[in-house]
Amino acid sequence: MADFQKTVALYPAIGVPGAFASINPIVSAPMGYIAGANVPIGGFCWEDSDNEGQVLPSGSGMPLGFVCREMAYPYFGADAIDYVPKGENVSVQVEGDFYVKVAAAVTKGQKVFASTTTGAVSGASAGSVVAGSVETNWEFVTSAGAGGTAKISNHGQRIVTASAIDLSSYETSAHAAETYSTIANTVTAVVAGSAAHTIKVTKNGEDTTVAIPQE
Repeated sequence: MADFQKTVALYPAIGVPGAFASINPIVSAPMGYIAGANVPIGGFCWEDSDNEGQVLPSGSGMPLGFVCREMAYPYFGADAIDYVPKGENVSVQVEGDFYVKVAAAVTKGQKVFASTTTGAVSGASAGSVVAGSVETNWEFVTSAGAGGTAKISNHGQRIVTASAIDLSSYETSAHAAETYSTIANTVTAVVAGSAAHTIKVTKNGEDTTVAIPQE
């Protein structure tokens, strides 16, 4: 009876790490993957560059996606596990709302960072340097204390902050190069994901959207 339940909670759990946290649309990775090693559920994973179609809980650069919890992980004859065993199918999501467990306290609005060795999540301000982790395009939409459960999401428009951008190559007869030079240092953001690339700039205190022709 070693596995007999020993505690009873007063309130229902906020959510289970890796589980879907809303009924909003979700987007899966464009192809199916299997685990090249034991891959923790509720964390991030990377493509195995040496084995096509496999993912690992470690890597470098932006992770492939989030490992969500699926009902299709039955492992009979074993204790409950929170990872996808090597060789099994992995449900990799690239967009959605999910629950995660955090080792340290996080605050709503912080960016989600992924450990490059375990895929575990942590929180910090955008642009921060977190040792052994990489910043993702996900953010925390709820706060949680150390050891607690929080909700993460990457729904909505994703803004990539930018510094000065040289717009002189996009000069037109109506906009002299020096005009672009003047406003280049006031670029506030690059709007990603649109059909046509645009840059939001501030000129004379007013926001203006400049279309950038696609190459």
